[in-house]
Formats: sequence, C-alpha cells, structure tokens
Amino acid sequence: MALIRSLLFGMGVYGLIAVCYPDWTGQIYHVLVLSAIAGGSVLVWFLDKILDLGSGAAKVGLELSFLLTIALFLGYTMPQKSGKPPIEQWMQGVRPTRDTARRGFDRLGVNPGGPVASRVVDLFPKR
Repeated sequence: MALIRSLLFGMGVYGLIAVCYPDWTGQIYHVLVLSAIAGGSVLVWFLDKILDLGSGAAKVGLELSFLLTIALFLGYTMPQKSGKPPIEQWMQGVRPTRDTARRGFDRLGVNPGGPVASRVVDLFPKR
C-alpha cells in the first residue's frame, strides 16, 4: 500500500507543477523524471521495509520528505520556454491562474472542461 501511495502522491506533485506552469519543454526530461519518481517510490517502500518503521510518524515523515524532494527538484530543474524554472517564476510573483491551469491540463492531454479537471481549475484564482 505504501508503494502505491507514494507513487500516486509523487505523480500528483508532478502533475500539479506541470499544470501550474504549463510552458514546459523537454520530452526526455519528463520521461526521466517520471521514471525517477517511480524508482523513488520503490526506494521509499524499500526503506520503509528495511528500517521497519513501526511508528506512523516516521513513515509519514519519510513519504513527506520524498514529496518535498520531488517538488524542489521539479521546481528548480523543469525546463520552461521562458528559461526560468517554476521556483524562480514563483519568487518573481508569477502565480498560476485558471487560464494557466486550463493550458496545463490541455498540455497533459486532459480535457480542461471535464468534470474533475473543471473542479480543479475552479480552485485557482481568476487572475
């Protein structure tokens, strides 16, 4: 269960950043990142089994550190058309809006007007 959970949350972090900053480039980069997320979730599961983390707090801490690592790695290295990674754009005040979320879903091949995507898009500010 921990393997699937960390994989789904890791892919969720990737999807969130890809939707929030949809002007990404580099197909090989994204294939490698998705493979690294899958491998990292196996590593988290393996560490959980090897270290025999009995307490819930240690397991949660391990998984949260994995998700934070993914977010920071993507934030600092995801290639963008503007040449600035997402973290740098965030620090300069570029925040995702509903329009960027729609473009992000469209780039991922998800219909932005679909039932789930439209609810996620509504979570973003209009401007």
